[in-house]
Amino acid sequence: MTPAQTTSTSVLNASTTTADRKYLLERVDDAAVVQLYADGFSALPLREKTLIWHLYQAALAGRDIYYDQKHRDALEMRRILDQIAAHPQGIDASALGDIQRYTKLFWLNNGAYNNLTARKFVLKITPEAFAAAAHASEKAGATFTTRNGESLDAMLKRLQPMFFDPNVDPIVTSKTPPPGKDILTASSNNLYAGGLSMADLKGFTERYGLNARLVKQAPGKLAEEVYKIDGRYATQITAIVKHLEDAIPFAGEPM
Repeated sequence: MTPAQTTSTSVLNASTTTADRKYLLERVDDAAVVQLYADGFSALPLREKTLIWHLYQAALAGRDIYYDQKHRDALEMRRILDQIAAHPQGIDASALGDIQRYTKLFWLNNGAYNNLTARKFVLKITPEAFAAAAHASEKAGATFTTRNGESLDAMLKRLQPMFFDPNVDPIVTSKTPPPGKDILTASSNNLYAGGLSMADLKGFTERYGLNARLVKQAPGKLAEEVYKIDGRYATQITAIVKHLEDAIPFAGEPM
């Protein structure tokens, strides 16, 4: 087993023997993509297959929450990478190779941080080469969503430190912060915002614990952005709830 390992599950055909199975699909740096086989899935009754499908859809609906909680720019970065990956025509071959390497790691780790070390990994090409690749993808049909009408170049410039500088937001959660910083200010996760520090938490009691992001709105004023169907992540949680409700008719009584 290797760090940042992920899996791909498939249904085993009745005619496929164990010897025919392929497990290791690909290696990307320190990550391995491994296929698992869902033995017996094809023999399940339709009711149970439908239940599994709804639970799978619920998991997919919540995936973006995890991306966003690891870093505030993660979803925006992934959208850029997805578009380039889907429209690679016209990109310099050497640049494309590294972008594909980085994109696979980004997908496998749900963001720009290794899932075991929590350390950030970066692109190995130049920012100029990455920008040229993005423009080539745009010509090939890629669509890049920018903030408030900013240009593609402006967006890439704004996100450049996250794509290229290992010293900017270097770790998801720092348990041993360097001098002058504390656990919150040295961490890069998106669970706290507004420049929040440990000192700001003195005398503050959270109502929702792990179910909210804590934001510093002004000196001495903190607010909890609650994860709920009419709060933060409303779109994702609404979809999760729908799929779980759709799964109920197909679930057994204990479940």
